[in-house]
Amino acid sequence: MDGFIDVHHHVPSAEIAEAARRVGLEMAGAWTPETAMAAMDQSGIAAAVLTPTVVVADVGDPAVAVPLHRATNDYLSGVAKRWPDRFGAFATLPLVDPDAARAELGRALDDLGMDGVLLPSGVGPDLIGAERFDSVLEAMNERGVVIHLHPTKSHLGIPNLPPNVVDFPVETTRAIGSLLASGALERHGNLTWIIAHGGGCFPYIAGRVARSDGAPPFTTTAPQGTLAYLSRMYFDVAVTCHPNAFPSLRTVTDTDHIVFGTDYPAFTQQDVDEAIEYLVNEADFTGDELAAIASTNVKPLFPRLAADMEAAG
Repeated sequence: MDGFIDVHHHVPSAEIAEAARRVGLEMAGAWTPETAMAAMDQSGIAAAVLTPTVVVADVGDPAVAVPLHRATNDYLSGVAKRWPDRFGAFATLPLVDPDAARAELGRALDDLGMDGVLLPSGVGPDLIGAERFDSVLEAMNERGVVIHLHPTKSHLGIPNLPPNVVDFPVETTRAIGSLLASGALERHGNLTWIIAHGGGCFPYIAGRVARSDGAPPFTTTAPQGTLAYLSRMYFDVAVTCHPNAFPSLRTVTDTDHIVFGTDYPAFTQQDVDEAIEYLVNEADFTGDELAAIASTNVKPLFPRLAADMEAAG
């Protein structure tokens, strides 16, 4: 099966790594558009929405974050402009400085023409639903932004375990909980959320969370009920193509809100191909459902990319 659109494609490029070194951060950088497109072609992936690396997303020092986020957005948008039918690009915002984040939002959307925004699950101990970030969410809500919510390492952590093993799905789960408990999903209903990694652990515990509907704080912060907010979210399948994940995910959303994602290059090309094999041949989706997950659900979220893909044939 070909024609996938990947909404979860990280860019650890040499250019972004150099920008990080200029502000005192060490970061690996070997990604290039050419090698990425070659891997995409071999796997049957027609296009990808470029996602900043998580190391950029949760920088906690404003003096470091602001120039690094600007440089990252300049690079990502430049790649998307050079290959407009192959790449879209999520902007990254220096959330540690909300005023600077709102300014960068305007620059990314209006000047750079980027396709959405990557938000981390939090910055430091503060989850994305924290009051300090609400002005940024409000500014995005006014623009109807498409958001890719991606986890960052927990400030707690687990000894001897890399954060991507357990912390990432748990942080995604906590981030969704914070959006519900803070009222952010109710206040900012014009946002479109794509949740990385199949929503972390949240689909599995959604029924448990929903038992609190009608009780404080959800009576005021999430009056429509937990499952109503979840049903409007999109969930990417990155690192989710295994037997444990889809049964829970399909209880909280329909297949018209599941989208394709790879987590490349953190997920190797072999990993990507194995995930596609599972998705196509073992996950019990119909042909129409697979087509929806692969691209049909994605195109309305990224109209510029979809139009350029169609124009290029």
